[in-house]
Amino acid sequence: MNVRRKRFLFYTVLAGLFTLLFLFFISGLNSSTAPTLIEVQAEELIQSSVSTPVPAEVSSLPPDKPEQLLPAQVDTIPTATSSDQSDVIPAPTPSVQELTAPPQPTSVTVDTYMPNGVVTPSASSKVSIPVLNYHSVTMDPGNVVVISPAKLEAQMKYLHDHGYTPISLTTFINLIEKKSGHAAPDKPVLLTFDDGYVDNVEEAMPILAKYNFPATLFMSPGMVEDAGYLNWEQVKQLQQAGWDIQPHGMTHPHLPKLSAAQQVYEITEARKLIEEKLGTQADVFCYPYGEYNETTLKVLKDHGFRYAFTIDQGYTTNQQSPYLLKRLFINGEESLKAFINKLPKSN
Repeated sequence: MNVRRKRFLFYTVLAGLFTLLFLFFISGLNSSTAPTLIEVQAEELIQSSVSTPVPAEVSSLPPDKPEQLLPAQVDTIPTATSSDQSDVIPAPTPSVQELTAPPQPTSVTVDTYMPNGVVTPSASSKVSIPVLNYHSVTMDPGNVVVISPAKLEAQMKYLHDHGYTPISLTTFINLIEKKSGHAAPDKPVLLTFDDGYVDNVEEAMPILAKYNFPATLFMSPGMVEDAGYLNWEQVKQLQQAGWDIQPHGMTHPHLPKLSAAQQVYEITEARKLIEEKLGTQADVFCYPYGEYNETTLKVLKDHGFRYAFTIDQGYTTNQQSPYLLKRLFINGEESLKAFINKLPKSN
Protein backbone atom coordinates (compact mmCIF):
# COMPACT_ATOMS: atom_id res chain seq x y z
CA MET A 1 0.00 0.00 0.00
CA ASN A 2 1.51 3.36 -0.96
CA VAL A 3 1.81 6.37 1.31
CA ARG A 4 -1.03 8.31 -0.36
CA ARG A 5 -3.56 5.52 0.25
CA LYS A 6 -2.48 5.17 3.89
CA ARG A 7 -3.02 8.86 4.48
CA PHE A 8 -6.48 8.69 2.89
CA LEU A 9 -7.54 5.84 5.16
CA PHE A 10 -6.11 7.59 8.23
CA TYR A 11 -8.06 10.81 7.55
CA THR A 12 -11.19 8.81 6.75
CA VAL A 13 -11.05 6.99 10.09
CA LEU A 14 -10.26 10.23 11.92
CA ALA A 15 -13.21 11.97 10.28
CA GLY A 16 -15.48 9.10 11.27
CA LEU A 17 -14.33 9.28 14.89
CA PHE A 18 -14.83 13.01 14.95
CA THR A 19 -18.33 12.59 13.54
CA LEU A 20 -19.20 9.99 16.19
CA LEU A 21 -17.92 12.26 18.98
CA PHE A 22 -19.92 15.18 17.60
CA LEU A 23 -23.10 13.11 17.39
CA PHE A 24 -22.60 11.83 20.93
CA PHE A 25 -22.15 15.40 22.22
CA ILE A 26 -25.28 16.61 20.42
CA SER A 27 -27.43 13.73 21.73
CA GLY A 28 -26.28 14.39 25.31
CA LEU A 29 -27.13 18.08 24.98
CA ASN A 30 -30.65 17.31 23.70
CA SER A 31 -31.43 14.89 26.53
CA SER A 32 -30.35 17.41 29.21
CA THR A 33 -32.52 20.25 27.87
CA ALA A 34 -35.67 18.29 26.90
CA PRO A 35 -37.34 18.27 30.40
CA THR A 36 -36.87 21.99 30.71
CA LEU A 37 -38.52 22.61 27.38
CA ILE A 38 -41.49 20.36 28.29
CA GLU A 39 -41.98 22.09 31.66
CA VAL A 40 -41.90 25.52 30.02
CA GLN A 41 -44.46 24.48 27.41
CA ALA A 42 -46.76 22.94 30.05
CA GLU A 43 -46.61 26.05 32.23
CA GLU A 44 -47.42 28.27 29.25
CA LEU A 45 -50.39 26.01 28.40
CA ILE A 46 -51.78 26.17 31.98
CA GLN A 47 -51.41 29.94 32.15
CA SER A 48 -53.18 30.40 28.83
CA SER A 49 -56.09 28.14 29.90
CA VAL A 50 -56.53 29.95 33.23
CA SER A 51 -56.52 33.36 31.66
CA THR A 52 -59.01 32.37 28.95
CA PRO A 53 -62.40 33.97 29.82
CA VAL A 54 -65.43 31.66 30.30
CA PRO A 55 -68.20 32.29 27.76
CA ALA A 56 -71.11 34.22 29.22
CA GLU A 57 -73.67 31.54 28.40
CA VAL A 58 -71.65 29.00 30.38
CA SER A 59 -70.76 31.14 33.39
CA SER A 60 -74.37 32.15 33.87
CA LEU A 61 -75.66 28.58 34.25
CA PRO A 62 -76.98 27.83 37.77
CA PRO A 63 -75.39 25.02 39.80
CA ASP A 64 -77.02 21.61 39.62
CA LYS A 65 -79.95 21.40 42.04
CA PRO A 66 -82.12 18.36 42.64
CA GLU A 67 -85.82 18.83 42.09
CA GLN A 68 -87.52 19.17 45.44
CA LEU A 69 -90.61 16.96 45.43
CA LEU A 70 -92.16 15.65 48.59
CA PRO A 71 -93.58 12.38 47.26
CA ALA A 72 -91.22 9.69 46.01
CA GLN A 73 -92.18 6.21 44.88
CA VAL A 74 -90.67 4.31 47.79
CA ASP A 75 -92.11 0.94 48.84
CA THR A 76 -91.37 1.54 52.50
CA ILE A 77 -93.17 3.27 55.30
CA PRO A 78 -91.16 6.23 56.61
CA THR A 79 -89.89 6.11 60.13
CA ALA A 80 -90.20 9.12 62.38
CA THR A 81 -87.44 11.34 63.67
CA SER A 82 -86.19 11.02 67.23
CA SER A 83 -88.34 13.93 68.32
CA ASP A 84 -91.48 11.92 67.45
CA GLN A 85 -90.55 8.66 69.19
CA SER A 86 -93.28 9.04 71.79
CA ASP A 87 -95.88 8.80 69.02
CA VAL A 88 -94.26 6.12 66.87
CA ILE A 89 -95.40 2.54 66.49
CA PRO A 90 -93.14 0.03 64.67
CA ALA A 91 -93.84 0.26 60.92
CA PRO A 92 -95.76 -2.62 59.30
CA THR A 93 -94.62 -4.80 56.43
CA PRO A 94 -93.04 -2.52 53.77
CA SER A 95 -94.45 -4.23 50.68
CA VAL A 96 -97.89 -2.64 50.66
CA GLN A 97 -98.74 -1.15 47.26
CA GLU A 98 -100.79 1.73 48.59
CA LEU A 99 -98.32 2.64 51.33
CA THR A 100 -95.83 4.44 49.12
CA ALA A 101 -94.75 7.67 50.75
CA PRO A 102 -91.40 9.23 51.29
CA PRO A 103 -89.92 10.58 54.52
CA GLN A 104 -91.08 14.18 54.83
CA PRO A 105 -88.42 16.87 54.45
CA THR A 106 -87.55 18.90 57.51
CA SER A 107 -88.67 22.08 55.73
CA VAL A 108 -92.27 21.03 56.35
CA THR A 109 -93.21 21.80 59.95
CA VAL A 110 -96.32 22.27 62.02
CA ASP A 111 -96.50 25.86 60.74
CA THR A 112 -96.22 24.93 57.06
CA TYR A 113 -99.44 25.37 55.07
CA MET A 114 -101.37 26.04 58.25
CA PRO A 115 -105.09 26.48 57.51
CA ASN A 116 -106.32 29.99 58.14
CA GLY A 117 -107.54 30.52 61.67
CA VAL A 118 -105.76 27.51 63.19
CA VAL A 119 -103.51 28.37 66.11
CA THR A 120 -100.33 26.38 66.69
CA PRO A 121 -100.63 24.62 70.07
CA SER A 122 -98.00 24.94 72.76
CA ALA A 123 -95.92 21.95 73.81
CA SER A 124 -97.74 21.82 77.15
CA SER A 125 -101.15 21.29 75.50
CA LYS A 126 -100.36 18.21 73.46
CA VAL A 127 -103.23 15.94 72.42
CA SER A 128 -102.45 12.48 71.03
CA ILE A 129 -105.00 10.14 69.42
CA PRO A 130 -104.40 6.84 67.57
CA VAL A 131 -106.02 6.87 64.11
CA LEU A 132 -106.35 3.33 62.75
CA ASN A 133 -106.03 2.91 58.98
CA TYR A 134 -108.08 0.07 57.40
CA HIS A 135 -108.87 -0.74 53.78
CA SER A 136 -110.77 -3.80 52.53
CA VAL A 137 -112.56 -6.29 54.83
CA THR A 138 -112.75 -9.69 53.15
CA MET A 139 -110.79 -12.91 52.68
CA ASP A 140 -107.55 -12.47 50.70
CA PRO A 141 -104.66 -14.35 52.38
CA GLY A 142 -101.27 -12.74 51.87
CA ASN A 143 -102.65 -9.29 51.09
CA VAL A 144 -101.66 -7.05 54.00
CA VAL A 145 -104.12 -4.27 53.09
CA VAL A 146 -107.02 -6.70 53.46
CA ILE A 147 -108.28 -7.84 56.85
CA SER A 148 -110.62 -10.77 57.35
CA PRO A 149 -114.02 -10.15 58.98
CA ALA A 150 -113.02 -12.46 61.83
CA LYS A 151 -109.89 -10.44 62.59
CA LEU A 152 -111.77 -7.16 62.42
CA GLU A 153 -114.37 -8.60 64.81
CA ALA A 154 -111.62 -9.63 67.25
CA GLN A 155 -110.05 -6.16 67.12
CA MET A 156 -113.33 -4.34 67.68
CA LYS A 157 -114.16 -6.68 70.56
CA TYR A 158 -110.79 -5.92 72.15
CA LEU A 159 -111.41 -2.17 71.88
CA HIS A 160 -114.85 -2.59 73.43
CA ASP A 161 -113.74 -4.90 76.24
CA HIS A 162 -110.71 -2.80 77.22
CA GLY A 163 -112.28 0.60 77.49
CA TYR A 164 -111.32 2.21 74.17
CA THR A 165 -113.77 4.69 72.65
CA PRO A 166 -113.97 4.94 68.84
CA ILE A 167 -115.06 8.50 68.04
CA SER A 168 -116.64 10.40 65.20
CA LEU A 169 -114.58 12.70 63.00
CA THR A 170 -116.33 15.71 64.56
CA THR A 171 -115.34 14.59 68.06
CA PHE A 172 -111.80 13.93 66.84
CA ILE A 173 -111.51 17.50 65.50
CA ASN A 174 -112.96 18.96 68.70
CA LEU A 175 -110.39 17.07 70.77
CA ILE A 176 -107.46 17.95 68.47
CA GLU A 177 -108.46 21.61 68.59
CA LYS A 178 -109.05 21.40 72.37
CA LYS A 179 -112.38 23.15 72.09
CA SER A 180 -113.88 24.10 75.41
CA GLY A 181 -116.69 21.91 76.64
CA HIS A 182 -115.41 18.81 74.81
CA ALA A 183 -113.86 16.45 77.33
CA ALA A 184 -111.90 13.50 75.97
CA PRO A 185 -113.58 10.10 76.41
CA ASP A 186 -111.68 7.13 77.75
CA LYS A 187 -108.94 6.07 75.35
CA PRO A 188 -110.27 7.76 72.19
CA VAL A 189 -109.56 6.04 68.84
CA LEU A 190 -110.50 7.13 65.31
CA LEU A 191 -111.30 4.31 62.89
CA THR A 192 -110.66 5.16 59.21
CA PHE A 193 -111.30 3.10 56.05
CA ASP A 194 -109.67 4.09 52.74
CA ASP A 195 -110.94 3.74 49.15
CA GLY A 196 -114.61 2.76 49.55
CA TYR A 197 -114.77 -0.99 48.94
CA VAL A 198 -118.20 -2.61 48.85
CA ASP A 199 -117.14 -4.94 51.68
CA ASN A 200 -117.04 -1.91 53.97
CA VAL A 201 -120.84 -1.94 54.00
CA GLU A 202 -121.22 -5.71 53.72
CA GLU A 203 -118.67 -6.75 56.34
CA ALA A 204 -117.29 -3.82 58.34
CA MET A 205 -120.54 -1.93 58.97
CA PRO A 206 -122.35 -4.81 60.79
CA ILE A 207 -119.30 -5.49 62.97
CA LEU A 208 -118.90 -1.85 64.02
CA ALA A 209 -122.69 -1.49 64.51
CA LYS A 210 -122.57 -4.41 66.94
CA TYR A 211 -120.44 -2.29 69.27
CA ASN A 212 -122.04 1.04 68.30
CA PHE A 213 -118.70 2.24 66.86
CA PRO A 214 -118.55 5.16 64.37
CA ALA A 215 -115.90 5.33 61.63
CA THR A 216 -114.65 7.59 58.85
CA LEU A 217 -114.62 6.55 55.19
CA PHE A 218 -112.28 8.25 52.69
CA MET A 219 -113.79 7.55 49.28
CA SER A 220 -113.17 8.43 45.61
CA PRO A 221 -116.52 9.48 44.07
CA GLY A 222 -115.27 8.87 40.54
CA MET A 223 -115.03 5.15 41.35
CA VAL A 224 -118.58 4.83 42.69
CA GLU A 225 -120.31 1.76 41.24
CA ASP A 226 -117.08 0.41 39.74
CA ALA A 227 -116.68 -3.32 40.35
CA GLY A 228 -115.85 -3.91 44.00
CA TYR A 229 -116.65 -0.33 45.08
CA LEU A 230 -119.59 1.22 46.89
CA ASN A 231 -122.50 2.86 45.10
CA TRP A 232 -124.14 6.01 46.47
CA GLU A 233 -126.98 4.11 48.17
CA GLN A 234 -124.44 2.02 50.06
CA VAL A 235 -122.48 5.14 50.99
CA LYS A 236 -125.69 6.59 52.43
CA GLN A 237 -126.19 3.39 54.45
CA LEU A 238 -122.77 3.90 56.02
CA GLN A 239 -123.59 7.52 56.77
CA GLN A 240 -126.84 6.49 58.48
CA ALA A 241 -124.85 3.96 60.53
CA GLY A 242 -122.68 6.74 61.93
CA TRP A 243 -119.85 6.83 59.42
CA ASP A 244 -118.32 10.18 58.33
CA ILE A 245 -117.67 10.35 54.57
CA GLN A 246 -114.69 12.38 53.32
CA PRO A 247 -112.75 12.78 50.01
CA HIS A 248 -109.88 10.61 48.81
CA GLY A 249 -109.52 12.23 45.36
CA MET A 250 -111.97 11.81 42.51
CA THR A 251 -110.23 8.81 40.91
CA HIS A 252 -107.63 7.84 43.53
CA PRO A 253 -104.81 9.42 41.47
CA HIS A 254 -101.08 9.82 41.99
CA LEU A 255 -101.45 13.53 42.80
CA PRO A 256 -97.77 14.56 42.36
CA LYS A 257 -97.92 13.40 38.73
CA LEU A 258 -100.74 15.84 37.96
CA SER A 259 -100.68 19.52 37.05
CA ALA A 260 -101.92 22.08 39.56
CA ALA A 261 -105.24 22.37 37.69
CA GLN A 262 -105.71 18.60 37.66
CA GLN A 263 -104.98 18.42 41.38
CA VAL A 264 -107.55 21.14 42.05
CA TYR A 265 -110.14 19.12 40.13
CA GLU A 266 -109.33 15.80 41.86
CA ILE A 267 -109.48 17.35 45.32
CA THR A 268 -112.32 19.84 45.07
CA GLU A 269 -114.62 17.85 42.79
CA ALA A 270 -114.46 14.89 45.19
CA ARG A 271 -115.51 17.17 48.05
CA LYS A 272 -118.26 18.76 45.94
CA LEU A 273 -119.88 15.45 44.97
CA ILE A 274 -119.81 14.08 48.52
CA GLU A 275 -121.38 17.26 49.90
CA GLU A 276 -124.05 17.30 47.17
CA LYS A 277 -124.94 13.62 47.53
CA LEU A 278 -124.89 13.45 51.33
CA GLY A 279 -125.61 17.01 52.45
CA THR A 280 -122.66 17.08 54.86
CA GLN A 281 -119.37 18.94 55.06
CA ALA A 282 -116.40 17.15 53.45
CA ASP A 283 -113.30 19.23 54.16
CA VAL A 284 -110.96 16.57 55.59
CA PHE A 285 -108.77 14.96 52.93
CA CYS A 286 -106.81 11.72 52.72
CA TYR A 287 -103.93 11.46 50.21
CA PRO A 288 -104.34 8.63 47.66
CA TYR A 289 -101.32 6.33 47.98
CA GLY A 290 -100.14 8.69 50.72
CA GLU A 291 -98.61 10.90 48.01
CA TYR A 292 -98.55 14.68 47.81
CA ASN A 293 -96.26 17.57 46.93
CA GLU A 294 -96.14 21.29 47.67
CA THR A 295 -98.84 21.95 45.08
CA THR A 296 -101.16 19.52 46.85
CA LEU A 297 -100.68 21.27 50.18
CA LYS A 298 -101.28 24.66 48.62
CA VAL A 299 -104.49 23.45 46.93
CA LEU A 300 -105.79 22.17 50.27
CA LYS A 301 -105.08 25.49 51.97
CA ASP A 302 -106.41 27.65 49.13
CA HIS A 303 -109.68 25.70 49.06
CA GLY A 304 -110.32 25.71 52.78
CA PHE A 305 -109.62 22.13 53.80
CA ARG A 306 -109.21 21.78 57.55
CA TYR A 307 -107.14 18.60 57.83
CA ALA A 308 -105.46 15.92 55.72
CA PHE A 309 -104.27 12.44 56.66
CA THR A 310 -101.05 10.81 55.48
CA ILE A 311 -99.83 7.22 55.84
CA ASP A 312 -96.89 8.28 58.03
CA GLN A 313 -96.87 5.96 61.02
CA GLY A 314 -97.64 7.26 64.50
CA TYR A 315 -100.37 8.77 66.63
CA THR A 316 -102.08 11.93 65.43
CA THR A 317 -101.29 14.95 67.58
CA ASN A 318 -102.32 18.60 67.58
CA GLN A 319 -98.63 19.49 67.18
CA GLN A 320 -98.44 18.02 63.67
CA SER A 321 -99.21 20.13 60.64
CA PRO A 322 -102.98 19.87 60.04
CA TYR A 323 -102.20 18.62 56.52
CA LEU A 324 -99.67 16.01 57.69
CA LEU A 325 -101.60 13.99 60.25
CA LYS A 326 -100.25 10.51 61.01
CA ARG A 327 -102.11 7.21 61.21
CA LEU A 328 -101.49 3.58 62.18
CA PHE A 329 -101.69 1.09 59.32
CA ILE A 330 -103.60 -2.07 60.23
CA ASN A 331 -101.84 -5.00 58.59
CA GLY A 332 -104.38 -7.71 57.86
CA GLU A 333 -101.74 -10.41 58.26
CA GLU A 334 -100.70 -9.38 61.78
CA SER A 335 -101.87 -11.05 64.97
CA LEU A 336 -104.21 -9.61 67.58
CA LYS A 337 -101.18 -9.10 69.83
CA ALA A 338 -99.53 -6.93 67.16
CA PHE A 339 -102.73 -4.90 66.93
CA ILE A 340 -102.83 -4.45 70.70
CA ASN A 341 -99.22 -3.25 70.74
CA LYS A 342 -100.17 -0.34 68.49
CA LEU A 343 -102.62 1.04 71.03
CA PRO A 344 -101.87 3.35 73.96
CA LYS A 345 -102.12 1.60 77.30
CA SER A 346 -103.60 4.59 79.10
CA ASN A 347 -105.05 8.03 78.42
